[in-house]
Amino acid sequence: MQLSRNVKESIKLATALVIVYAIALGLNWEKPFWGGFAVIVCSQANLGQSLNRAILWILGTLFALLAGWIIVALFPQDRWLFMIALSIWVSICVYFLQRSNYQYFWLTSGYVIFLLWDVTGGDFSISYKAGVLRIQESLLGIIVYGLVAVLIWPNCSRGELRRASLELLREHRRFADNCFSRVRSGEKIKIRRKKRVALLELDTRLQTAIGDASSDSYEVWECRKQWGHFGQSATAVTQSLLKLEESLALSGDLGISKFLIGVDEYMPDIEGRLAQVETALSEEMPVDSANGRVVRGNIEEVKRLSTFETAALAVTRKSLNDLEVETRSLIDSVNDIQTRGDSYSRQVSSDGIGWLGALMPDPDRLTNIVRVQMGMWIAYLAYLFIPDMIGGLLVILLITVIGILASMTPKIQLFETCVFTILVCILSAPIYFFLMPKLHGFYSLAVVIFVWTFVVSFSSNKVFGPQSMIRTLVLIFPQIIFNFNNSQEYSFVVYTNYLFVLAIIFCILAVSRNIPFTAHPEINLKRSIDRILNSAAWLVVEGDIPKKKRKSLFFRLYILYHLNIIMISRKRVFYWVEGISDKKMRGMTRSQMQSLIGLAMLISNQVKLLYKIDKKKINFVAPKRLLREAFIWRRLASKILIYFSGGNQKVDIESLRRGYRRIFERANIDVGELMELRECSEKSREGVTNFLYFLGVTHCINNYLVEFRRVSESVDWKAFCEERCL
Repeated sequence: MQLSRNVKESIKLATALVIVYAIALGLNWEKPFWGGFAVIVCSQANLGQSLNRAILWILGTLFALLAGWIIVALFPQDRWLFMIALSIWVSICVYFLQRSNYQYFWLTSGYVIFLLWDVTGGDFSISYKAGVLRIQESLLGIIVYGLVAVLIWPNCSRGELRRASLELLREHRRFADNCFSRVRSGEKIKIRRKKRVALLELDTRLQTAIGDASSDSYEVWECRKQWGHFGQSATAVTQSLLKLEESLALSGDLGISKFLIGVDEYMPDIEGRLAQVETALSEEMPVDSANGRVVRGNIEEVKRLSTFETAALAVTRKSLNDLEVETRSLIDSVNDIQTRGDSYSRQVSSDGIGWLGALMPDPDRLTNIVRVQMGMWIAYLAYLFIPDMIGGLLVILLITVIGILASMTPKIQLFETCVFTILVCILSAPIYFFLMPKLHGFYSLAVVIFVWTFVVSFSSNKVFGPQSMIRTLVLIFPQIIFNFNNSQEYSFVVYTNYLFVLAIIFCILAVSRNIPFTAHPEINLKRSIDRILNSAAWLVVEGDIPKKKRKSLFFRLYILYHLNIIMISRKRVFYWVEGISDKKMRGMTRSQMQSLIGLAMLISNQVKLLYKIDKKKINFVAPKRLLREAFIWRRLASKILIYFSGGNQKVDIESLRRGYRRIFERANIDVGELMELRECSEKSREGVTNFLYFLGVTHCINNYLVEFRRVSESVDWKAFCEERCL
């Protein structure tokens, strides 16, 4: 009989827990639970994720213990300074956790100090001994689960990496074929929002698979830099295809083959490249490198077009050339994997963010820090001022752990988590009161642990998924209640106290996670869209900043901040959408929500393109009166973006249309002179190209803003963002 993956993973988890408790009880350890805790947290959907968590768990534990002993040495007698120092440490861990590739290192670093505090009962004079015991328990759980995961039905991530890579490459090819087939037939190209979202999801899946396979596959680990380059190149192709579709929506019905030289040869060449890359990766063989190809404009034919049509062609030409460059890089990255090449060493980040983006502040990260700190301090003050508070230091520990976990998955439904966790704890009562006292040895106890863990793991994996926070909690809390040890005691008071502790924890979390504002996904979706539009507004007007100011460090950080906000908010939008139920949605349909999200993404894409246009070259060829109109348009577009993002200043979008039309009226007067100027020198050619590209991008932004207003006004935002009780 063929067992499903869920059954296999549940058996592996149950087996690892039985082994951990057998060893811990055999060594007469006081708290075997923490070994089981490590097993539960490290157990993941595949071997790579499990090993990643195990390694990060060990490193985070060592790092946190070192930091904890330093804090104890600095503030041994002053509990307020000690708590402030702990708060600062936890804040640093939560801040870096949210944008790090090593999240479980920062998670472990953040809460292990509180675990040490709980183990010692607040007496840090024995912290060294307790710390060593904690390391031993964690190492036991990690090593046991690692061995079980490797030796029993290993679920290596290399197969998932291969599937994710091929599926993304196939989707690249299908996406490009759809665009090119419509160009050949002269059909109007429409932006397909569902296909765009599917392409982005496949791209994200590939990035995750690369990280997992680098941990559990020796072959992938040896080529990890090459695979990293492949992931970056695949993402660049994804973005280029999305921009190509946007540009062809402007000019696809013109018959661009007539106005752009080399398009007829370009399209089969790109299709062939994408097919070759897919074949090379599936058959594990190198492919011939592609020669560079540049699409140029047919000047004599272009002169017959209007300024708008010329600008649309300029945008399309730029998108085609960008895609050509990225497909060549993709071919090089695949060849690197097959031949252990090093073309990745020439890869340069083009997003302008780089490693500094991980340090840049953003509202979501700061908000999550506030929420973790509020929960932690509420629990600490209750511990200090409520005599004999139920749970004591355990409440502070669990509040901190769950708060940090929630900062990794902020869309978690707290009510649903609380209900299912308490339900599982109640279902554990018959085992705790009626079955466990009648067990005569560890073998019978092992059967109970195995069966209970298998049932809970199988059910939670099926309902919530193997990486769900709910799944982790419903496995952990019964272990706390059972409290397996050699001097096992059974008490109704202890059991009910643990249920009260659980209720107290969720009550505190219900308060803290709504500070400084609510965590409802509908409101956070609106907030993320607003941030995209607000940062886009500031990037739109960036081109009119004085030259001296643009060179300042402050201005560069200012631009980096807004680019960072757009990147983060785009990810958050898709994240919050998953937490919105169609049954609970009011004031908006799913179709309207997808339209608004799609338009926000399109606007941000075009604004980033506008930001990258070389202004110096535009100023060289554009007449002053036209530059004046462009300046006015930028200001109007910025005001409207701020208005859409929730600004109080109301503006008439018709003024944007009038400003936009004036730009083209000015351009139409001088378009003949511009095309003649293009033939004068290389500098003139670049100036005209950039200027026409600027006109095309402004046209896109103008149309998207008009459409965004139409959809936004058809939505009842007040009903959509209305607070729900649960």
